Order: sequence, then structure tokens, then C-alpha cells
Amino acid sequence: MTFPALAAARTSATLLLVAAVLSPAPTAGQTQAELRSGLTVGSHSGSAAALDIAPAFSFDLIVRRQMWSRLALFGGYYRTAFGCEEGYCQDQDVTVVGNHAAVGAEWGSGGPWVRLGVLFGTTSAGTDGDPANLGVGLLGAAGLMVGSRRVRFMPGISYRWMTANSASDSDRAIALALDVGIAVRVGGG
Repeated sequence: MTFPALAAARTSATLLLVAAVLSPAPTAGQTQAELRSGLTVGSHSGSAAALDIAPAFSFDLIVRRQMWSRLALFGGYYRTAFGCEEGYCQDQDVTVVGNHAAVGAEWGSGGPWVRLGVLFGTTSAGTDGDPANLGVGLLGAAGLMVGSRRVRFMPGISYRWMTANSASDSDRAIALALDVGIAVRVGGG
């Protein structure tokens, strides 16, 4: 991760955590820390390939704060990775990697959940060429929350649309992740 992307991710996560912990919540006001990991496949427009089935592991570190009975705010760090074997990636060992700070909202309070958010960071393909520029992306995810009020098991699927720009290229990447999260309540309620 480049220094500006790391600083943006750290700043976003810190500000969201402070705001979530200090904000009054009319419902339970639960704050939870969540670790998600799973397999991701994707497509990189610069490779001239369609959806490439070359999975790699991705992970997310998320802080979530329940604000109202069915609405929560979340933020954190998302690391997205997937392989590229088709198109211009043939006969190469290329991994597309995105490092992003994320903020957004989640609907649900036990059972099914849906998240929509904004990503801010870098997405690079392989190790050749120019360094990746900072860019904005979008996140959509859905899943199921199972477990006690203290520890929750959260299987889900996510869609990530990311810019993958550098000084010489203007690309984008799309990733689909099938992942599992473990969430632990860290305060409130």
C-alpha cells in the first residue's frame, strides 16, 4: 500500500471509530469489530479479459456501529486480491490487489444484512509499470448474521468496483468475493 493510501485508510478508520463510539444511538448502540476473509475472483479492464476465475484471498477489517434499530454505519480497511490469467495476463503470474479505506451503511439487525459503501485507495495489477493512483470505488455486500449478541458468524458475498489508474493507464477492476466474517461486540448495548 502506498503511503497516501495507508494514511487515508488509517485516518478514515480512526475518524469513523471515534465518531461511532462517541455518538448517541437511540437503540442498543452496539459497536462491533469484524474480520472477514474469503476467496475473490475478478476482472481488470487493462487485461482485456472477462471475469477471470483465478481466486485469491482477500480480507477486511471493519468497525460497525448500530445507529438505529435496522441501520448501522461501518468503516474499515478492505484488501481485495484476485489472479489474472486470461487476455494480456496469459503466461504471466499477475495478481490484482486493491487496498482501500471504506465507509458506508448497513441495513439489518440480526438475520439478513445488506451493505453499501464507498472505497478510497489504490488498485494495482502486478508489479510492473507505474505506481497506482488513489481512486474511488463502490462496495455492495449481502449476507446472513448468525450467533449470539456477543460473537456473530457472518457469511456473505460482496461486489467491489475499483478504479485502477496510474500515470499511464485509466483502468478499472471488478471483484466478487465469497467470504466469512467473525464479529465481536466491543461496546454498547
